[in-house]
Amino acid sequence: MKKKIMIFCDFYLPGFKSGGGMWTVVNLVERFSDQYDFSIVTRNYDSIGDTKPFTTVKTDEWNDLGNAAVFYCSAETLTVEHSSSLVREVEPDLLYLNSFFGKPQRTLLYARKRGGFEGIPVVLAPCGELPGASLSLKRWSLKPSKKWIYIAYAKSINLYKDIIWKASSDLEKNEISAVMGGNCNIEVAPDLVPKVILPEFTIEQKPKKEKGSVKFIFLSRIVPKKNLAFFFERLVDIREGNVTFDVVGPQEDSVYWKECLRSIGRLPDNIEVNITGPASYPEGLKMLTDSHFFILPTLNENFGYVFIESLAAGCPLLISDRTLWGGVEAQNAGWAVPLESPDMWLDKIIYCLDMDDVNYRKMAVAARNYADTWLAESKFEEDSARLLKKAMTTSRRVITDQ
Repeated sequence: MKKKIMIFCDFYLPGFKSGGGMWTVVNLVERFSDQYDFSIVTRNYDSIGDTKPFTTVKTDEWNDLGNAAVFYCSAETLTVEHSSSLVREVEPDLLYLNSFFGKPQRTLLYARKRGGFEGIPVVLAPCGELPGASLSLKRWSLKPSKKWIYIAYAKSINLYKDIIWKASSDLEKNEISAVMGGNCNIEVAPDLVPKVILPEFTIEQKPKKEKGSVKFIFLSRIVPKKNLAFFFERLVDIREGNVTFDVVGPQEDSVYWKECLRSIGRLPDNIEVNITGPASYPEGLKMLTDSHFFILPTLNENFGYVFIESLAAGCPLLISDRTLWGGVEAQNAGWAVPLESPDMWLDKIIYCLDMDDVNYRKMAVAARNYADTWLAESKFEEDSARLLKKAMTTSRRVITDQ
């Protein structure tokens, strides 16, 4: 009989607007469904920016979706009491929480704190939320962010006692230790990617690259952490050549989007910005294939699925140096540029603009090859398998009625 893994996450399929955290769960299920039975508890809508309930699934009921049973919670059932009842119903061997701040995850931890299933091990993947530049900005301000207030409260009541932390890298491991304390039980296992991305891709699908013309794409959530306005400010100084910039993704932070619009208003006439809104997974891959370079001057990323997707689409990266993808330049697959060096960003933009088709196609091929190498790496799946197996060994399957 397969052991059971019960996952609590903010968002899941059929959604697509919430970013990489959802795909972590999708890929976990895809790669390990032959070994484990998966049950998933999530919200009944797509993202923070789109709270319209799904119409293709049943809310507050179990749904069979691919290789998992999925319970889509309404606001009324996203409670401590209901979380406890779902755990008692499933009787999992492992609880897996994807995200530190998500409400389904926090609700489950409060239910655990109340008692009833203390013997079930819990793995928590913070998904890059601790702390990163996006969280640390307000830590020492006169008005601390709600996230820091929650962290302080959670630590004061030992909400994360005996948690097994899943870090996607040594960098994230250090971040977890810095926020939660050095005695945390932390296992490192890189986020899982799909087994294949764009299997029918050929380099002939890439657009021709003319000198003096370039097409950039940003494909991500529009929030301060992604730092989109930074790139707009660099484009202000591009007065020659033709630049097309597709901005793809949900506008989750209206205040920050207004800042971006102010920067767009300062752009010269040779810069064309296309604002398309969110895109589905297949649509996003098509847009990446149709673009020359992918842009993301992020303040912090623990992994970033869009990076591997871009590379698989033969779309070299122009990104900040605050990610795991600093090796792209050595592979001739892009650049990781410090945010503290805006002039270097400007130089790279001009370099992309001036590149001819022959040199561009060399980079596009290198990007695709880098992605193929990454996707073929068996160690990442082995690391996740080791983590799940190790966590299971602590299970005592103690579940009592409350």
